[in-house]
Amino acid sequence: MEEKDIDQQIEELNKITREDGKETYAQAQFNLACIYHKIKQDDKAEAFYLNINKEDNPVTYAEAQFKLGYIYEEIKHDYDQAEAFYLNINKEDNPELYALAQFSLGYIYQEIKHDYDQAEAFYLNINKEDNPLTYAEVQFKLGYIYEEIKHDYDQAEAFYLNINKEDNPELYALAQFSLGYIYEEIKHDYDQTEAFYLNINKEDNPELYALAQFSLGYIYQEIKHDYDQAEAFYLNINKEDNPERYAVAQFSLGNIYFIIKQDYDKAKTYFSNITKENNPELYANAQFNLGCCYYRKHNYSNAKTCYLNVSVKDSPNAYIQAKFELGKMYISKIFKNFTKAQSCFFEAAKTATYSNCHPYYYICAQFILKLKQNDSSFISNKNKFAKINKIIFARIKKICDLANNIKNTLLAFNQLDNNKHIEKKPERRVAHYTKPAVLFNLLKGKKPSKFRLNIVDFMNDPSENQVLTSWLNISNNPDNEIKSFLASFSFNHNSLNQFRLYGNEDNIVGSGVSIAFNKNFFGLDTERSINNEIISLHSIKSIKSFENKQVKLETEQIEIKNDNTLYPLPLYRCLYFDPKTGYMALAKRNKQSFYLENKNEKTPETIDREWDDYINLLNESDKISKIRTKLEAIQKLIAELSNNPELKKISNLDELLSLAVLPISCLIKHAAFEDEDECRMIYITHIADDNIVEPQDYQSANSLYVEYTHVEEYIDNIYLGPQCKMQHKIWLQNHFKKKRREREIKLIKSEMPLR
Repeated sequence: MEEKDIDQQIEELNKITREDGKETYAQAQFNLACIYHKIKQDDKAEAFYLNINKEDNPVTYAEAQFKLGYIYEEIKHDYDQAEAFYLNINKEDNPELYALAQFSLGYIYQEIKHDYDQAEAFYLNINKEDNPLTYAEVQFKLGYIYEEIKHDYDQAEAFYLNINKEDNPELYALAQFSLGYIYEEIKHDYDQTEAFYLNINKEDNPELYALAQFSLGYIYQEIKHDYDQAEAFYLNINKEDNPERYAVAQFSLGNIYFIIKQDYDKAKTYFSNITKENNPELYANAQFNLGCCYYRKHNYSNAKTCYLNVSVKDSPNAYIQAKFELGKMYISKIFKNFTKAQSCFFEAAKTATYSNCHPYYYICAQFILKLKQNDSSFISNKNKFAKINKIIFARIKKICDLANNIKNTLLAFNQLDNNKHIEKKPERRVAHYTKPAVLFNLLKGKKPSKFRLNIVDFMNDPSENQVLTSWLNISNNPDNEIKSFLASFSFNHNSLNQFRLYGNEDNIVGSGVSIAFNKNFFGLDTERSINNEIISLHSIKSIKSFENKQVKLETEQIEIKNDNTLYPLPLYRCLYFDPKTGYMALAKRNKQSFYLENKNEKTPETIDREWDDYINLLNESDKISKIRTKLEAIQKLIAELSNNPELKKISNLDELLSLAVLPISCLIKHAAFEDEDECRMIYITHIADDNIVEPQDYQSANSLYVEYTHVEEYIDNIYLGPQCKMQHKIWLQNHFKKKRREREIKLIKSEMPLR
């Protein structure tokens, strides 16, 4: 429309007054406002919208108020004024516009003001019949609030399930993906996870389809161990749908054929599909694995080429591994190039870090640096240097692998424990004994405290973390900067012995509480027990200062996210061990706990059968036998390293050897504590980790801890000790009743006899 036509239209509309009719006037003012708003982009639009009264025309008034709300929300960013306009829109005037206004109000309170309860209130005013599309969007936003903000996953699920495919196919796909994520990462119900992910079609959202197919592949690879089905899902991911996820899928396929099927030719095909442009870090790891494939096929020239393709900038970890493997190739009979071998080992040692995946690289790197510092014959003598892999590296790797296998054997919750049958699982929950004051802080008000893991160094038990190392005849160095933090739980929720020992207030024995957490409080990824990124950052700094010169680190700065919430950490059962007699036992539920749980529902004969089934399923004797064999192998290997004359000269030899068994040191306790039936959550990190909470006063200077997460949604039962004060039960009842939780937290008064 030409400018003169617009001006002429404005002139004609301005001639219309209320005498011409209220509705006609209201429409004229609305049209004028639209012209100034959309075409002239002039602030005069607001004045015209404001000229429209509800009595003139309720529908046009509602439209004008919505436009004013939009102007103040999107253009002027005056959200209080925007809210005032949106609130003027009534449902009876225009149901569809009312729904849009309520949606905008919800958005303001969710995204701008972060008042999620008020946002929810606005969103809930929107009915499907008013505006089906807006209703679907609102259900997704409500699901997001309950999933990401309130962590009420059952309620989040209810909202996501309200979204139908016919209303909005793309939003439906997003909701199904969110539901799949909840069941995969939170509820660990993998059959239900699969059902949700399979609802996502490629035509609805190709990128999300690729993500869902990858998650399905991961479940079948890592959890169900059905590698053929995992392969089928990974192969559904095309490069054009999601290039990043395609690269990761190809890497996973390569690993299946490399590690599981040991078909190195097929593995090479998948690893070769990963280019540096797709993902530089993944490319570096793929090149390392390609090198390993070629090495196993005795194609040493190609193996060498692939190892050399790995850049420290792309992946420091893969670079370290590649350099070590190259070094081992150079000292072998294949190349016999000791100068290059030394160069590779020294280069790797500069950046090697302690991590969950390959801790032995860091330990071996430290050995290399110390041997170099001591001018050891292992470095200067070619014949001895040629044996360094066999004498040191292979033994350290074996110790680390054995320790990791023991740790995985002690994992309390299996990934295939399905939530459909969780009520039948004997170990479906574990208890943390503590003081009522601690429980109060964990539940109080709008800002409750987070659950804590405490540093091992300050534990009351002087033998803590030393049973294993003492048996191995190595000592722990308190100056070691890599520290362990832990939280203790028990498989027995109502134990008189535990109430006597823990959580007492005012010197009253049995006055504490037992908090029974369900398994969703814990993670399943054993890799997360060690904070690789923090340790890596500070370990690199330590090695640089050791060299006493400025060395430019050719890697990107590690971004450390510190939101004061750790990833979900796995739970491990303790191994009870008497070094003098060789006695071993696993932490588990005692028989009395079965009777206490089922005393009013089942006969003693039934309880006895369930106890026997539990013991058979635990398979303790077989696990103990395998752990014993592995520990004896570790003991032999450490003795061989400790007794080597050249290695004895290393000042911190014990510290380096203790690092190899660090992941299980906290999980082995003296058999004298067996009746505690303890299980533990562990977190290994560097002392400079920002997650470690600094003391705020002198009195708390003997306490260091890391914060885990908020607890209320994970609590099933709370047991009050025999001497716990009555007022504690009353405030707990008040707290839970006011919340009107869908899932009840039971309060149980212990009837254990105290004398």
